[in-house]
Amino acid sequence: MASVVESLSYISKTMEDILDFVAQDETLSNDFRQYLEINEIEIETEREFNNVIIQYMLDMKMQNGLRVLEYYRRNNKSYDEIIDALQNSFCGVFKVEKVLSNAFEVKCLTSNVDLTLIPMVKMSHLKQIGKYDYIQARIFELNNTQYILEIYDVISEFNVYKATANAIRYMLQNPKSAYYKNDEKKQILEKSANEFWEKFNDCFGANFVVTTNKKVDKLIEYFNNFRLDGQKKSYEDLIEKVEVNRFLKIDEFESDEENFMQNAIGGFSSHKETYDVALWVDKKRGLYIIPFFESFVKSFKEDIDGKNECIKEFLTSDKIPPSVIKYVCENNENFFDIVNEILKTDFSTLEELLFNTKAVFVDSGVFSPVVVLFNSELFSTLIGIEEKEEKKSEEKPVVAGRNDLCPCGSGLKYKKCCGKN
Repeated sequence: MASVVESLSYISKTMEDILDFVAQDETLSNDFRQYLEINEIEIETEREFNNVIIQYMLDMKMQNGLRVLEYYRRNNKSYDEIIDALQNSFCGVFKVEKVLSNAFEVKCLTSNVDLTLIPMVKMSHLKQIGKYDYIQARIFELNNTQYILEIYDVISEFNVYKATANAIRYMLQNPKSAYYKNDEKKQILEKSANEFWEKFNDCFGANFVVTTNKKVDKLIEYFNNFRLDGQKKSYEDLIEKVEVNRFLKIDEFESDEENFMQNAIGGFSSHKETYDVALWVDKKRGLYIIPFFESFVKSFKEDIDGKNECIKEFLTSDKIPPSVIKYVCENNENFFDIVNEILKTDFSTLEELLFNTKAVFVDSGVFSPVVVLFNSELFSTLIGIEEKEEKKSEEKPVVAGRNDLCPCGSGLKYKKCCGKN
């Protein structure tokens, strides 16, 4: 087994080679320029460039839905082990329990496990990090050793709210981090996902139901009431059709932690525009709330505003489970003709398409944000922090109390949902 020093050298060499490849490969360099243009990213310093290109390399997909690292792998066979490790990297928040000579002993806030993290830089460069501080960082595992690839922020031990809120945001971006190194937590999520699927089918007699963003919060509340008491009532007044199907770009969550939580609580009804939203349940992954689902379905039968952008978003987004794509594929003979034209690909089977565009879902270890939040002790901790702050000052804006709607999106009051225990 390679030593830590050898592994660090190996990792650094791989990162340098990938960055060189991004710059030299014509297809990838053109895609990177498109990525900057589409996201209106302006780079003024070398540090900004390094941060952007690393994020592009590790998190983003190319315009055809293929992950950047997977494209690199297919053109360079030398670093499969490292590529696997980088593809499974994730950002999170970690509480420092002990500072060692060459590492940090930490607790991962999302999965609640103890880890030893070895930074890619000398510990002497990280003297500002002390015991009980929080590290906001990207980590990955190689040969059963966890490394810190990059540190984005150091949060004071006294700012528990910020650390907790940021950890939740990262967890929703990468649900696998909710059970990292915690098999017991994964089993809980699997059981919860299956329960959502069973209850949803009992409630609606199907695995999806469509309404508008103005009604969906109430529809979620209706479902959760059924899930708790099993009583069926009429929900016809909660089903609403949009006048015109179309696709719009909406920002579900802001990057700032305060806005992020406020938007999560506000629900879809707080958005100014009216658009179609589906509740979709997946047996392995749980309940999803999917904006523009009906518009996506209709895009294969008629021209709607934003058709190409809608199809591309659904095919390449890791927020959309493969079961949605499978449903549309099986109900449209022209599916691959349209998909290949938009993505500029030549897929001929669903398996090939999903392998390229939905690689994160290859195994069953990705759960819906609703399931992850519903089973999150960390989220309950955040609510507890907010209640304490509410008591300290009535003037301070309160994100959620026990009588407010639960931020997991259930539609129930927090005390009857995630705060029940």
